[in-house]
Amino acid sequence: MILIAGGSGFFGLTTAGNLAEKGKEVLLVQRHGIEPPSFLKPYWDKEVKQANGNILDLSFLIGMVKKYSVESIMQAAHGSYGLRLDPRNPGEALHQMLEVQIVGLMNCLEAGRLMGLRRVTFTSSVDLYRGKPNDCEVWHEDAPLPPLSFSEIGNSKRSMEQISFLYNANFGLSVASLRIGAVYGPEGNPMGVNPMVEDALEGNKTEIPKLAANRRTHPVYTKDCAEASSLIHLADSLDHFIYNVADGSHPTMQEIADTVKEVIPTADITLGPPGEEVVFRPQRMDRMKEEFGFVPKTLKEGISDYVDFLKDGKY
Repeated sequence: MILIAGGSGFFGLTTAGNLAEKGKEVLLVQRHGIEPPSFLKPYWDKEVKQANGNILDLSFLIGMVKKYSVESIMQAAHGSYGLRLDPRNPGEALHQMLEVQIVGLMNCLEAGRLMGLRRVTFTSSVDLYRGKPNDCEVWHEDAPLPPLSFSEIGNSKRSMEQISFLYNANFGLSVASLRIGAVYGPEGNPMGVNPMVEDALEGNKTEIPKLAANRRTHPVYTKDCAEASSLIHLADSLDHFIYNVADGSHPTMQEIADTVKEVIPTADITLGPPGEEVVFRPQRMDRMKEEFGFVPKTLKEGISDYVDFLKDGKY
């Protein structure tokens, strides 16, 4: 049994589906019970089960490991992105996010150490490559990261990586960090690609004035994110601690909108005016290709696949 903490998010749901397709059993752990998305229904209460609880409670987490004979953990709980969602109380929101991500991972690692688990894998972020005085020259896993960062996501993920390396060095616990790009598709990010595609299929115009047309991103289709994550987590051994998970491109939002229009010619998309251009570089995918033979879908292929999913529900 593989326990996924933060099971109700895009990562937990889509990765659970991928693992179930591979014949693995998955336990989704989250604060509240959920209804399964369409692509998980064939596996629900069979290969995929759920349990409600708080991973900040180490005794609860260890209890789940014992009860379900868990052999490994994937930590994807992220807490509130509070600085964006609730500007009225940013201090409390930031504390809650850091606690869930960092203390939650520490509990997963401690459960791994105490219970002799095979591996603990956790979701990191492409945001680590951004910072001051300059973003990374090459967005590769071995690149020295900027000395300063004021990103709540990037900083929390950097802390999580360093803590996990300590558990590996001191206790031999196998750990893996997944530096994931901007996920789109079923259960994906509600900003950017998803509303463009969904609005176009419904015959509605998409207007995102706060999203600059020249803003760049690092897309990855949910199905590819799940496949890459499963390959890493299930591997008997790993050559590295850190893996980029994206499609390797870095299109502007206007280029994404243009690709949506290629797939759905009736799409009507309006973005915000160009802002100050930030130098984004492609998130290198050499490591995944060399170690696992993993080749993600192109942006057009991923968008086409998402369109098919929204039309017929097949994932």
